[in-house]
Amino acid sequence: MIVGDGPFKNDLQTLLRGLPVIFTGYLAGEALAAAFASADVFVFPSTTDTFGNVVLEAQASGLPVIVSDGGGPKELMVDKSTGLVTKADSLEELTGAMRLLLRNPELTSEMGRNARTFAEQGALSMTDACGTILQPKVVNY
Repeated sequence: MIVGDGPFKNDLQTLLRGLPVIFTGYLAGEALAAAFASADVFVFPSTTDTFGNVVLEAQASGLPVIVSDGGGPKELMVDKSTGLVTKADSLEELTGAMRLLLRNPELTSEMGRNARTFAEQGALSMTDACGTILQPKVVNY
């Protein structure tokens, strides 16, 4: 199931035509909660989001998350505890992380429980959540 909308939706629909994939489009409220409740894993490989609130929502729903190391969502989870961080734009790492969790239901369940606890305990402090923004970036000319 692919929830949401975005610039690659049409490409994904074409690529996945004939496969058992459901595109729900944008969901909110009870419909979004039902989608979370129906999922095993939450995959959010965006490299441009600065603060992916949806990553926290997924963890609060007891889902392990898979995010990229680009952008802010990686700061809203704990790698190898509440989910997995993959290299940005690496299809191989992304699909590998998905396969790892989908083939290991015990690991998926453990990470899901950790994710729920993480969210219930308030996730990260604002200092931790803003780490990427606050750290100086070295630019070589």
